[in-house]
Amino acid sequence: MALRVTVSFKYPDSDVCGEIVGMNMTHVVLADRQLSKIECEPCETALRNGAVLVGGKICGGKALVVLVANTYQLAKILRELHERGLQPRVLGRAKFIKDPDLTEEQLRLLELAYKFGFFDESRKVSLRELASMMGISPSAADRKLRRALKKVVEYYLGRYGKGEY
Repeated sequence: MALRVTVSFKYPDSDVCGEIVGMNMTHVVLADRQLSKIECEPCETALRNGAVLVGGKICGGKALVVLVANTYQLAKILRELHERGLQPRVLGRAKFIKDPDLTEEQLRLLELAYKFGFFDESRKVSLRELASMMGISPSAADRKLRRALKKVVEYYLGRYGKGEY
């Protein structure tokens, strides 16, 4: 299972200050007065161990990075940072949830269904009427709507539910 983890650690160069906006091999791109490329061995350690760096900040001799990694990768990264004396600390962790990635047609169908009351208790519009608005058959509308709803429900349960979905 992938985790989205926020880790803090000491950063050797206290003159560096900026928000991490990207990573290029062994260099971090910082949004400071300009876009600076700096070497970040701890960040490179995370990447070498299979994590994905998604953001963070380095300033005043401290770093705060947000990674996506599994528990095995995270353990290796933390161990290496600790061995280097960088005092890593996990400040937060959560399950990494992928966006539902609806197709344009699925999104349009969901928007129409919601806008015209398909999900209302009194169902103000029928599936046949939605299909007509989309210019597709009722059976195609049903398939597309079910696929879209499945993605949305999986996303919601993955983010707020109690188990794996």
